[in-house]
Amino acid sequence: MSDNDLMKQVQDGDVSKMGTLYERYKQDVFAYFYRCTSDQGRSAMARNLYIDHVRRKDPLLNGHSLEGAPIELDNSPNPHLRMEYKERAKLLHTALAQLSPEKKEAIILSRFQGLKYREIAQMCNCSENAIKSRIQRGLLELKEILESSQA
Repeated sequence: MSDNDLMKQVQDGDVSKMGTLYERYKQDVFAYFYRCTSDQGRSAMARNLYIDHVRRKDPLLNGHSLEGAPIELDNSPNPHLRMEYKERAKLLHTALAQLSPEKKEAIILSRFQGLKYREIAQMCNCSENAIKSRIQRGLLELKEILESSQA
């Protein structure tokens, strides 16, 4: 059953379908909060608080498509490549932590979760141009941070 079909049923009063949606996207939501907080415990709490918040509101107004947002892991059999991947991921994570919360959130939602600017703007309750600006400025800052860490 598609997400749209499930959301339609939830809108029609069958809230039991929220569980199916939760199961489909719980890892993606957790991954988003983990990227934001770098703390597994806080990420689990943040995910649960967010889900509670969404359940209290109209799910059709607050639902967001998370399709195409798999967590990419390097499963290379080469230990050297795995170590290099982990090091790059650590550097990126450290650099992301230095951005403002607004820029960090916009970049995570766009680049890691695969959301469109329009969707991010709706989530953040701002204009699409504001999101484009946050992402552009944030990426420039990330580049500067990463370049300075390698110097």
